[in-house]
Amino acid sequence: MERITVWVDLLYKLCTKQKTQKAEASSSDNESELRLTDLLKSPAEALSTGKYESLYKVKVDNFNGGKTVVVKRIKKLLPLSGHDFIKKMKTLRQAKHPYVLSPLAFYCQRPEKYQVQEELLIYEFQENGSLFKLLQGKSEGFDWSSRLGIAAMIAEGLTFMHQEVGEKLGIAHGNLKSSNIWLSSNMEARISEYGLMDPDDDQLNSSSSSSPSGSEAPNALKEDVYGFGVILLELLTGKLGNIDGIDLAEWVQSVVREEWTGEVFDKELIISDPSNEERLVNLLQVAIKCVHCSPEARPSMNQVALMINTIREEEEKS
Repeated sequence: MERITVWVDLLYKLCTKQKTQKAEASSSDNESELRLTDLLKSPAEALSTGKYESLYKVKVDNFNGGKTVVVKRIKKLLPLSGHDFIKKMKTLRQAKHPYVLSPLAFYCQRPEKYQVQEELLIYEFQENGSLFKLLQGKSEGFDWSSRLGIAAMIAEGLTFMHQEVGEKLGIAHGNLKSSNIWLSSNMEARISEYGLMDPDDDQLNSSSSSSPSGSEAPNALKEDVYGFGVILLELLTGKLGNIDGIDLAEWVQSVVREEWTGEVFDKELIISDPSNEERLVNLLQVAIKCVHCSPEARPSMNQVALMINTIREEEEKS
C-alpha cells in the first residue's frame, strides 16, 4: 500500500482560500473538529487510485482523539460550481439514516477556466470495507442470512433517500453499485456517495452497473432500482456485475429463460443449507424485476423493500 505523509498538491490548492478565494469548503457540524490542514498533514494509506478518483484511509490525530476516516478525492472535468456542490451536499446531509453513510465533511476547490474541479469527501471509516471487496474475496461465513440482511438494509436506506430527496428534490443516487456499499464492524450496510454523480457526468461511471437506458431524469430513481437489482444478483450468484465484459443481469436472465435457474446461485448458499433454495428463487424474482429493460416496469424501492421484508419474515417463521 502506498504511504503518504503530506498531500502536497492538495495542501497547496485547498489551503489558500484566504489568498486566492478559489477554494470553498464546508466541514463537519462542528467545524473545529475536522480541519482541512489537520487532514492533509496526516499520514494516509492509498486504498485505491484512478484517473478521476482515489480513496485514502487517514488517521487524524486532532480529530476525536485520533479518529480514522476515509477520504475520497474526485476530479471532475465538467463539474457543478463550487457553490452548487456545497449547496447540494448540505441538502443531502440533512437526510440522515443508519444505512446511509453521510460525509463527515466535504471540501471543494473551484477551478480556473479549463481546469478540473477537485472535491474531497470525508467519511467515517467502515471496518469491513466495501461489499464489492467482500464478494471479491468470498469471505467465509458470508452466508444466506448475512446476504439477505445486507440486501434488506440497502433497500431500507435507499427507500428512505428516494422518499426524502429523490421524490421531493429529484436527486437520485446515480451510481449505485457494490463498491459504494460499505460494511461496519457489525456488518451493517451503509450506502455511500448518494447524489454525487452529476447527471451528465459519465467519466466516473465507466465501471458502474447502470441500466442500458441511461440515467437521465425522470427515470433516475428507476436507474437506482436497476443498480440495486445488480447488487442483489451479485449477492445471489457470488459473481460481480459487468466484470471482464460480462453483463451479469443479461447472463442471469438468459439462464432463467432456459429454465436452468439452479445454475444461477452461488454454490456455497445451496451447499450450506439446501432448504434456502425457495427463498433464493424468491429473491431472484425480485432482482429480475429490478433489472427489467424498461424503467417504467421496474418497481419502486419502497415496493422492493416490502418484498424483501416478506422473504425475511418467511425465513423467520421456518
